[in-house]
Amino acid sequence: MQINSTPFEKRIRARALFGYAILAIIATIFCVGILKNILPGLKESSALKDALRSLLLYLFFSLFTLIMLSRAGLSYNRLFGTFPPWRTLGRYTFWAIPVAILSVSSILLLQFPLSTVMPEPIKEHLTDGPTIILHGVGDKYAFANLLNFLTVVLVAPIVEEFFFRGILLTRWSIKWGVVRAVIVSSGIFALLHNNIIGMFCFACVLAIFYIRTKSLFVPMSIHIANNSIAWALDWLSTEFSESTSQTTGVEILELWQIGLIGVVITIPCWIYFWRRYILKTAWQMPYFAESTNSEGNLSG
Repeated sequence: MQINSTPFEKRIRARALFGYAILAIIATIFCVGILKNILPGLKESSALKDALRSLLLYLFFSLFTLIMLSRAGLSYNRLFGTFPPWRTLGRYTFWAIPVAILSVSSILLLQFPLSTVMPEPIKEHLTDGPTIILHGVGDKYAFANLLNFLTVVLVAPIVEEFFFRGILLTRWSIKWGVVRAVIVSSGIFALLHNNIIGMFCFACVLAIFYIRTKSLFVPMSIHIANNSIAWALDWLSTEFSESTSQTTGVEILELWQIGLIGVVITIPCWIYFWRRYILKTAWQMPYFAESTNSEGNLSG
């Protein structure tokens, strides 16, 4: 099928998604403002209000853009591809572990040099982990944590994979080619998250797996597993942290060494990834590929 016969050629534009993101922010602010007047408990609990705001933002953005994409004639079956066998999906999901190690290690490695040359706000944006909110005090914090868990572990991975890997990557592959589209879409994904280097690598891995397997369910499952690991680590650090004081220089140096070890132990994984998935991948976007091609790619 020719690319110009698809809605990605003329009817789907990346800039429209950014416009809908602004509308989603406005709708979220408006909705939370109304709910504060209706539900007294929401007004009193900042934790619950923040959790609801995050969830509504994803939901409104999805609603607005799905209406546009449906009108454009997008084929969701072609975009999502084939749902792989559970065993195959589990094998791909295992990649969340080395990706998570690399992501955390990149944070630790950046702490040391940036602690001396970067202003604090910039350093925090480059080195902080995923923005996961765990409240331990305050009114209705347990319900707020539940909403945050659903948003971070389930809603965010599904929505982000659909739009970053499914829509933006496919659209920009027409304009700039697949490789450049992977780089640009991954870069924007990283800029919208903390830990820019780790998230850029993470997004590139997900994009390559999507192209390789022709199934959007694969990066979604890896993303869900990665966020689950991040949530668990955040919970452990909150639960067992003995001090909230700033990290000392000696501690930063020790963490840098741990980060270096983390990178080293994942090197065999990335060598295998390069040989197995990059060198042997046909660089054709799933939406434009023949449906029969996905079956063989899902085998490994």
